[in-house]
Amino acid sequence: MVGKFLLVSTEVAIALSLTCLAQSGSELTAPARIHIEDRTPAPDRMLDMPPLPKGQVSLIAGTVARIDPIRDRMVVRAFGGRDITIDFDVRTAVLRGTTPASSRDLRPGTRVYADTILKDGRTFAKTVRIAGNASSGETRGQVISYDPSKKLLKVRDIISSQPFSLRLNAVTEVRSNGQPVQPGELIIGTLVHVVFRSGFEGANSAQKIDILARPGSTFTFSGRILVVDLRDDHLTLAENASETTFEVGLDSLTSGAKLRLKEGMEVLVQARFDGNKYEAQSVEPLPSSKLSTPQ
Repeated sequence: MVGKFLLVSTEVAIALSLTCLAQSGSELTAPARIHIEDRTPAPDRMLDMPPLPKGQVSLIAGTVARIDPIRDRMVVRAFGGRDITIDFDVRTAVLRGTTPASSRDLRPGTRVYADTILKDGRTFAKTVRIAGNASSGETRGQVISYDPSKKLLKVRDIISSQPFSLRLNAVTEVRSNGQPVQPGELIIGTLVHVVFRSGFEGANSAQKIDILARPGSTFTFSGRILVVDLRDDHLTLAENASETTFEVGLDSLTSGAKLRLKEGMEVLVQARFDGNKYEAQSVEPLPSSKLSTPQ
């Protein structure tokens, strides 16, 4: 009786095993339900963007101080030492020389030249050119000293405030107002724009030096006011002749004269370079019928 019970139990166990195996096999062979994710390419963001407004293009040159990739904006420390916030987006052309680059290449310390317009009251970059040639460069700075016996010029970079040395040679061009001048014109405090070539062991060879301003020099500018900042007593002017922007101090003007200045005004500015900045001596409205030419 016990043997018969064991036999029945064994048959039941085998039957149950076969049933489970059949069920398992059916599960293994059953077609799986696969979720197919929609891989349709996202539309190009450029197609969602309206065309950029047309307007006067202003060149801003400087070094990237901060970059905000989330808000698509960067802070550029421009000539004169002032920080300027510049917006950009997918419509901004980023170039390294003539080669297309990416906004990811815009990092703190990168020297850039931005063609900008005013968009919704903010400065927007249409094109950003990255200075990418390591063997050559250019800078704006202020002369610290010049040793004619060694032909050694020391310049303090306006953006970084760091001094560096440049060696003049027989092919170095020194110009003022587009005319050749002697290196002796490089007196202390002079603002210069220098194109140089890097050499071995940090020796920089000056290729071209343009004298921008000497202490005590006076200048006449004509252009459109972009910004009036009465807290810091300065205005930002877009010069008509060169489409470049620069800052002019307003300390010498009366309160009434400052209050008459409005953004968008075409003005004629008489300014004096005091060794640190341009200081306005007078700012007068420029009639629209009057041609804007450099004085």
